[in-house]
Amino acid sequence: MAVSVRNSEGVRLLIEEVAKAVGVSPKELLEYYEWKANLEKLKKTRMKVTKEKAKKIIEEWGNEEPAMNEEGAVRLYYKAREEIKKWQRIEKKLKELGLE
Repeated sequence: MAVSVRNSEGVRLLIEEVAKAVGVSPKELLEYYEWKANLEKLKKTRMKVTKEKAKKIIEEWGNEEPAMNEEGAVRLYYKAREEIKKWQRIEKKLKELGLE
């Protein structure tokens, strides 16, 4: 006998099963897909910058007060690298399972 399941419940169960198969939490899996969508948007909107335009941007930024110090920027850089590695590990597992 077939069991009726609402769409939202079915989606939740699917996400949980895929997350379990990959070895991450459902929240991390959803964050991965959000990262992936943002990465695709970024690739599509990549603009070409001429040397003159880059110089102009750098000059404008040089006049502004820095938003954070160098130490904070380095910490942010390494944190971003770790997150990217995490998303890439999830992507690799999904590909191995044929789900990507």
